[in-house]
Amino acid sequence: MIPQELPIALRAFVDGPAAPAPHQRHHTMRAIGASDRVLVIDTETTTDASQQLRFGAYQLRIGDALAEAGFFYDPESLTGEEMALLQTEAGRLGMKLMPVAAFIEEVFYEATYERLGTLVGFNLPFDISRLAIAQAPARGKTMRRGFTFKLSTNRRWPRIQVKHLSQRAALIRFAMVKGSRAGRGMRRRRQRRAPRRGFFVDVKTAAAALTARSFSLATLADHLDVPSRKLHTDEHGGALTADYVAYAARDVQTTWECYVALRDRFARFGLATPLPRIYSEASLGKAHLRDMGVAPWREVQSDFDPKMTGIILSSYYGGRTEVRIRRQVREVAYCDFLSMYPTVCVLMGLWRFITTNGVRHCNATEEIRDFLETLTTENMQQPDTWRLLPVLVQIVPDEDLLPVRAKYGGETHYTIGLNLLMAPTPMWFTLADCIAATLLGGKPPKVLQAIRFEPMNRQASLCPVSILGNDAYRIDPVQDDFIRRLIELRNDIRAQEVEPNSDAETRRDTAQQAAKILANATSYGIFIELNPNEMSEPFQAQGYANGDEFGCTLTQVEEPGRYFHPLLGTLITGAARLMLALTERRIRDSDLEWVFCDTDSMAIARPPGMAEAAFHAKVKAIRDWFAPLNPYGGRAGGQSVLKLEDTNLAVWADGSHSRELAPLYCFAVSPKRYAMFNIAADGRPVLRKASAHGLGHLKDPYGDAAPPASIAPPLAGRASPEVSRWQHDVWVRIIQAALEGHP
Repeated sequence: MIPQELPIALRAFVDGPAAPAPHQRHHTMRAIGASDRVLVIDTETTTDASQQLRFGAYQLRIGDALAEAGFFYDPESLTGEEMALLQTEAGRLGMKLMPVAAFIEEVFYEATYERLGTLVGFNLPFDISRLAIAQAPARGKTMRRGFTFKLSTNRRWPRIQVKHLSQRAALIRFAMVKGSRAGRGMRRRRQRRAPRRGFFVDVKTAAAALTARSFSLATLADHLDVPSRKLHTDEHGGALTADYVAYAARDVQTTWECYVALRDRFARFGLATPLPRIYSEASLGKAHLRDMGVAPWREVQSDFDPKMTGIILSSYYGGRTEVRIRRQVREVAYCDFLSMYPTVCVLMGLWRFITTNGVRHCNATEEIRDFLETLTTENMQQPDTWRLLPVLVQIVPDEDLLPVRAKYGGETHYTIGLNLLMAPTPMWFTLADCIAATLLGGKPPKVLQAIRFEPMNRQASLCPVSILGNDAYRIDPVQDDFIRRLIELRNDIRAQEVEPNSDAETRRDTAQQAAKILANATSYGIFIELNPNEMSEPFQAQGYANGDEFGCTLTQVEEPGRYFHPLLGTLITGAARLMLALTERRIRDSDLEWVFCDTDSMAIARPPGMAEAAFHAKVKAIRDWFAPLNPYGGRAGGQSVLKLEDTNLAVWADGSHSRELAPLYCFAVSPKRYAMFNIAADGRPVLRKASAHGLGHLKDPYGDAAPPASIAPPLAGRASPEVSRWQHDVWVRIIQAALEGHP
């Protein structure tokens, strides 16, 4: 192999601009909570590029009681005939009818701003933007790169600011109203009036946070089993009809019922944080940490050396995703790790770092050199070894197999690959990466220095919490490893025998899902959260990377999240890559192959000519090797942390799994672009799991309701829930071409 020279990139830490010192300290009055009013809205628009508002529907609720329902409309977007139809249907349905300007003035702001009500919608930023009469870039540090929407010419009412945080979530709030600041007496007492920022719940966001899944309104209604399901229509953009008006009214009712189901589910958590402040699974995790009294690392150790933070971030690379066998149909055994990030957190004892008053570090160079020189795979089978992994190592890369961030193959952006690396400059990696390099490359890296990190004394403010308000699920952050207990609770809850399709089954499933989400939310993402913010003007900053300092001029700053702790972020992902490296080593030692790996999973390939029985026996031996690394007790204990996914099992026509293995095949194109499938008796591929990554630039050509008859639909339970019908059909065509020899 001919070496290739590539510039590589490292993560850096940059101190943001210092906030200007205030002339005097003020006390802000405590904000008032939401009232019992809820306004639910939904808008219908044109289907051209402008997506101009045509009409919309709303419900105003006081408590759960319906106080008012109605339609609002844009007079410029409807014909006279459509206006007459809308008036007739509003009367028939017992709903009010008003121009959108009147709705904004008399209902919208009265309920949500004046009466401190909650605004509810599905994909709420879109609905707000359709109600707007003007828009502009948002001002202020928090909302920069967002939008400000003007809904009314009445200066009494505030504009609404929207800033997208992710594909699933947006920060929504009322802007400050001119003249709303504190009066003279409050200013004399150095008090500030709490601004009315409003209460906004995007049902799409809340559903994703509470279920860790993405939904359309139709699929969410089905998932929550609400009484009023979303109606189907093909009339978007066409002339208004009675059916289409009924469709709009039903959407609001369905949205309300989904909101109630999610609101009640969230209430069972018993958290101090309200639902409008929950934007993701991570928000749930942070809320539990707050309720346990866990203070963020950057608060308890604000004087931590930024140069060391730069070293830590330089060792951060994220999850490993890779394809080894491209564009070939191969039979596989698909395995993944039991709660990968929580598991490595528990193995390394990182809960001690989360609840500590700070982190100290010491030199461990000789210890780590000796450890790597004598390392064997059996060392990594011992749980005690994993407690030694909170170490960063500086090495001189010399054809060592390491994660590398570079622009591969002429790409315009940096991606991460595992490569044989030679570099003239010493670089920092996690000890886990150095172990992986040793086991896969056959030699230890050249260690220049190593730094071991240890937690200091435990925080004094910690207190127990009860998951879902159930004292049977009580966790004490002082006595318990919170993450370990969540996984154990989840497995114990899943094992409960309840009557099918009963309320008890719903409660069980909700509880086990909550434990899963909390374990994942508190075992990785919040520790590496960095939120990019555009600055109003360029600023001079000090940067730190790989042990070096440098000055830079920036227009954007990455602001750390509340529980930002980059040491945990890099240790967790490094340990997860090590788990995959150990799997790869066991595969190689077993004379097997693999098609792809994806963060916590690996598709092990059957070599040509090997009998299936022998193949599956070898796979079982690989999985059993990881059994000693199971750190859990209860029903979660004893089993291997490397599991055989249900995708490997045959399924019945109703979608339920049998306990028999069925030949599973894989076709991988590139990282995160793969499909796994069975082959039916007639030679037709039956999709079992697939990725939609890389298809986001394409529009759904026909929707789930009108697929082509030439492609057989997925059998119940056989297609991935993340993949829509048209994406399923694309993969089926790709696989058919590969099976026919012309991929």
